[in-house]
Amino acid sequence: MSVTRRHFLTTAAAASATAFLPVRPAPAADSSPPSPESQAPSSASFSFIHLTDQHITARRHAPEGYAKCIAAINALSPAPDFVLMGGDMVFDGCYTAKDDYTNQIRLFKEITRGLKYPWHPCLGNHDVLGWGPREKVAPTDPVYGKKMIMDALEWHEPYYSFDHKGWHFTVLDSAYPKKGANGAIIQEPRLGPEQLEWLGYDLGAAGDRPKIAVVHVAAFCNVGQISGNPKHLAMDGNMVIWDTHELRTILERHNVKLLLQGHSHRVEDTFWNGTWYVTSPAASGAWWGGNWTGSDPGYTVVRCEGDKVTWSHESYPWEAHLEAKEAVERKRIAEQQAKRAEQKRLLALERAGRKQS
Repeated sequence: MSVTRRHFLTTAAAASATAFLPVRPAPAADSSPPSPESQAPSSASFSFIHLTDQHITARRHAPEGYAKCIAAINALSPAPDFVLMGGDMVFDGCYTAKDDYTNQIRLFKEITRGLKYPWHPCLGNHDVLGWGPREKVAPTDPVYGKKMIMDALEWHEPYYSFDHKGWHFTVLDSAYPKKGANGAIIQEPRLGPEQLEWLGYDLGAAGDRPKIAVVHVAAFCNVGQISGNPKHLAMDGNMVIWDTHELRTILERHNVKLLLQGHSHRVEDTFWNGTWYVTSPAASGAWWGGNWTGSDPGYTVVRCEGDKVTWSHESYPWEAHLEAKEAVERKRIAEQQAKRAEQKRLLALERAGRKQS
């Protein structure tokens, strides 16, 4: 997306310089300028779903698992108004063959058609075709990069915004291209200066409306602290976007209430300088290989009331279906089960009290 400050200023009167994305079956976009009422905080109450890291593949019974996830969301009461995807909708486009990637997109579309609510996509690093050291598609391929999945989903811009019942939503793109060797592109987890500039003006045009943003790679992620690894850097080059400080400064300036995140497959809620940074569980758990990351397969229900926001992380019943050759995943599941058994043993011991000598 190429929205410069000059372009923004010349188009701000049209739809608040936002690119509302009507993903099927969402209603058509409204290109008229926002009314004063739409810029004021809403008194309406509604909920929506943050659904991230589905990683759809033909393997590990993933289509069956994702269908169960969709069914769980469809059964919610009260019903959510829409679903906000969090990225990594397909298993991978970075290092799988193009035919496999094409089939993953097809499966994602077919199963997501069962969703009863409008939905809006967010780009994850694995949604991109190529852009990595293990890519299996040539940079000269006409759908190399973001084009293939965006065309398949009728998705017009990799970052955009929309309004709903007096709230402003901004969807960000953390898959940033960097030139590599022989015309290839290497993907970096960052927003980049152009998108950050667009974000500031987009949020500025939203005025006093309460605001929520979504990004795939997190602004806050505490994997090092969670694992207790003193050598794990807080600014992990894979788990946190590289321009997180610049992003957070903009969010704070515009009083954004909530940034929804994915990527780590671990539930985390962090509050900093007036903004909540909420990482939802992965719909796929640990890539449909169990829940050894620590979070069961699930999604987040977000509730908006007036200008207040609350949320809850929900799971749905699913058991991993691993192939015999998948020894690494089986080992990680066994290690997780052993830790849980040890926790139960220690709990029983400590509740029994110390023995008196």
